[in-house]
Amino acid sequence: MEATEFTGRIQKLGLETELRDLQIELARSPTAGVLDPGACGLRKVRIGDRSRGQGKSYGARVHYLFVPHRQTIYLLNVYTKDEQDALTPEQKKQLCAKIRPLKAE
Repeated sequence: MEATEFTGRIQKLGLETELRDLQIELARSPTAGVLDPGACGLRKVRIGDRSRGQGKSYGARVHYLFVPHRQTIYLLNVYTKDEQDALTPEQKKQLCAKIRPLKAE
């Protein structure tokens, strides 16, 4: 599942093809991403940006939540390395507020 903001950012960044590849990867291995400390269970993965010739190291970062008991992955946040290196404490706080209800469902 994708958050509305996530889908809009993917489209703005032109990462639709990379998103399809990521969806396939996460369907095979939903815990592929690294847990982001202090982010309420969010995992972070890197994706390349083919349109700009960027590999995973310089491409985009995707934060997602895997809820095992529901076998559901929520794609919540995406940003490019040019924009920032990691989530800020305030961003983590905002995302945690969205995550708690998803975990409780």
